[in-house]
Amino acid sequence: MTKLEQMQAWVDTGLIRYIDYALVNFIREQAQDTSEDALLAMLLVSHSVSMGQVCVDLKDTLVTPLAIMSTDSTDDEAQQIARAQLQSWIESLTISEWLSAIEACSAVAVMANDFEDTNHAAPFVLVQQQGKALLYLRRYWQAEKTIVSGIKARLEPASRISNVDIRNLLNQLFGEKQHDYEDTDWQRIACGIAASNHFSIITGGPGTGKTTTVLKLLALLQAERLMHQLPPLAIRLAAPTGKAAARLNESIADNLARLALPELENLAPQALKAVIPTQVMTLHRLLSPKPNSRQFQHNKSNPLVADIVVIDEASMIDIEMMANLFDGIEPDARVILLGDKDQLASVEAGYVLGDLCQGAVDGHYTQETADWIRDICQQNLEERFIDPQGAVLNQAVCMLRRSYRFQDGGVIHRLASLVNDERDDPLNDPKMPELKDVFRQKEQYENTPVLRYLEQEQLPTSVLQNAFQTLLIKGYGYYLSVVHAMPSTAMDSALFDDWGKQVLSAHAHFQLLVALRKGEWGVEGMNAKIEQMLLSAKQLTSIDSLWYLGRPVMVTQNDYSVDLMNGDIGISLLYPVNGELKQRVVFSDGKGDVRWVLPSRLQSVETVFAMTVHKSQGSEFHHTAMLLPGQNSPILTKELIYTGITRSKKHFTLISGDADVLESAMNRKVVRSSGLSLSIQ
Repeated sequence: MTKLEQMQAWVDTGLIRYIDYALVNFIREQAQDTSEDALLAMLLVSHSVSMGQVCVDLKDTLVTPLAIMSTDSTDDEAQQIARAQLQSWIESLTISEWLSAIEACSAVAVMANDFEDTNHAAPFVLVQQQGKALLYLRRYWQAEKTIVSGIKARLEPASRISNVDIRNLLNQLFGEKQHDYEDTDWQRIACGIAASNHFSIITGGPGTGKTTTVLKLLALLQAERLMHQLPPLAIRLAAPTGKAAARLNESIADNLARLALPELENLAPQALKAVIPTQVMTLHRLLSPKPNSRQFQHNKSNPLVADIVVIDEASMIDIEMMANLFDGIEPDARVILLGDKDQLASVEAGYVLGDLCQGAVDGHYTQETADWIRDICQQNLEERFIDPQGAVLNQAVCMLRRSYRFQDGGVIHRLASLVNDERDDPLNDPKMPELKDVFRQKEQYENTPVLRYLEQEQLPTSVLQNAFQTLLIKGYGYYLSVVHAMPSTAMDSALFDDWGKQVLSAHAHFQLLVALRKGEWGVEGMNAKIEQMLLSAKQLTSIDSLWYLGRPVMVTQNDYSVDLMNGDIGISLLYPVNGELKQRVVFSDGKGDVRWVLPSRLQSVETVFAMTVHKSQGSEFHHTAMLLPGQNSPILTKELIYTGITRSKKHFTLISGDADVLESAMNRKVVRSSGLSLSIQ
């Protein structure tokens, strides 16, 4: 069997996708100078995209040959054989031999430096920098190049706001009290750093005040303009998904209404608030997609008119979407990214926020930046945050470190911090004993334990085990009781609108999150089981119809024809139409009201009693339960567990299939190869 035939056999086992093999076969036909070893590298690059990778680090691949082939499914015997073949092939290579084979191929452009393209037609790009050998599909290399260029251009110019103005406005917004080392006001520092840069990142965990900080930042920037008799800045607010945009829209409006602004330079607080926008839209809508195309109306030749673009939940943005953002705005537009660097990476290729925030925990501020922070922000930095070799990007990033939602001592905060902790020696310093200690804490809310830990060794096909079953019936029974309290047949649409709001609000009370899509531990298996369980418990009256009363659905693709975005959640209900009750699906309109959509108009939806942790990003639930499988999987990482925990507002329940699997997951990081952080120095 030839190596190419071997690759084709890997498709049959499910180890690789057919599209990966088809691409390699096409390259072989078009570039006959391509060796089998070079084709292997291209196969890995193509497959890696499905795993969220931007490129393949060839040197790392030689060290850990199978890491790039991670899936969320269990290997069968045929796939295990295929994996062994792949591993044997990779282990037979040396880096010098592999690079020589790749460089000799006409389908590969070899970069003389980061961005000097020597072969514009080549579909692959090889970049060697700082000891790395990175092989890209051209589209992802181009996207990375666009992001790097956009950020570098914004880090180079001096701020258009004087240091005197920044200091004076910070004093008015935050007060003139100087804090000591132990009580550093990171919100104040973040506001100052972002005001002095045309590109900045404000990162932090849930409840650290990212929204409050950015509102004060926008107040500072607008006040500086108005006090110099200049027109207010054009500010655009966006988020990656409709769900995240709706949540930010509500959060911005509520926080702005409650924000106590002083009178700044003879500007009345209400006058200043009037020039701070509250309307948030999806990133796609901001850039205006072209119909039936991956392209956007706003691009280099037709940039979006905006002085400031603020993007929330930036951890969810993949590399191509981030490149579209930088391509679609004015070159001098100020960009502010908000997000939690410790959350899961985007579903699509890239780990943009994580890459850009690699030094955020330790600061890596130069002495010059530290002196500026002391002088302008009037805050002293501890020595551990100062690094004479700090990169230019580090000076534009600030991490908020105090949680106001989960105050220090709160068990959800302690649990999230434990999971997020990186241990030098996980084997001799395991997290599991500490995790169980946290779950034993007696903290309660509404006379109910804040944390619960259930061990679920197996999931019978007929019925879920007792404690888990009770949890789900009670959790989903809350919103289903509101569903069953349908208005009388008065056919008053206003009454049904109020009912729809109540149902959606009640549905946000509880959500089961799962790690996997496939199998009985995943979305596919759990949704069917939960439907049957709720039917048996008489929480659902029927599931015979696809659009049964109370069915929760999630939109899985942006659908501009009905103005619904990926991640939007609706509930199947009844609504009066011409004097009769008709099947409709109720969604939030993102502005405090609801809209009713005909089921036949929903092209891409799925039942969402169980939701993947990935899909939960941008959401919060009163009570979140997270189910982790009993078998190890590369999908299980500390970022996934942390993201699941931090979706909780008041209560969190962890259902774990195996303590060893959980321990491994808490010490496994998301690793995605890219040259992004290497290129911005």
